Amino acid sequence: MNNILEISHLSKNYITEKGCIPAISDITLSIHKGEIVTLVGTSGCGKSTLLSILAGIDKETDGSFTFQCEHPVIGYMLQTDSLFPWLTIYENAILGLKIQKKDTEENKEYVKHLLKTYKLDEFEAKYPHELSGGMKQRVALIRTLALKPDILLLDEPFSALDYQSRLAVSDDVYQIIKQEGIATIMVSHDIAEAISMSDRVVVLSKRPCTVKKIYPIHLTNASTPIENRKAKEFAGLYNQIWKDLDINV
Repeated sequence: MNNILEISHLSKNYITEKGCIPAISDITLSIHKGEIVTLVGTSGCGKSTLLSILAGIDKETDGSFTFQCEHPVIGYMLQTDSLFPWLTIYENAILGLKIQKKDTEENKEYVKHLLKTYKLDEFEAKYPHELSGGMKQRVALIRTLALKPDILLLDEPFSALDYQSRLAVSDDVYQIIKQEGIATIMVSHDIAEAISMSDRVVVLSKRPCTVKKIYPIHLTNASTPIENRKAKEFAGLYNQIWKDLDINV
């Protein structure tokens, strides 16, 4: 299987007045083209720090990571949709293109294609406050996809939604990612969400995090995230991952 990203012995330390604080320790991981990999771990273990490093926002202390393509385009989507309330849905969707001066007619037509494909074309002239939380999250994803990223980094992309919306949007986002064939690394605190959406689930240890265990996800009659929760293997995987997280309550 072709890899798009190789992470090798990656570590990150923060220097504070109290001394050196390790956040990430010796992470080695390969990401394959077209797969969804979800990172799970206890709060504060370093999951978001790892995404920040891969996105170029933060800098590793030791180790390295290498994208297996020239000039990789990285799509980074945060917990909130971050849509600008004074811009229309279409204007929000092409904002990344405008910022990077890539708003060619061809790329703008691609955005229109994405909006139509994912049933948002009727809302192009509306404003964010006129859309549901799930619809706004789809717009945010389309804005990210407009740049035609080689890899997507999703940091708790559904955490701001209520439970029902979260389930529905996870189905939408999953189908969009799979249809576009983009390798994706997602951070989630939700074990069920991780299993239902992923090709692999990576369990990270407590801070400083390292890879504790990797679960390949093979579900009988796998389809959408909502349907995947009904698979006979689901409960067993959930219990194993829960035990690996070693959460004290």
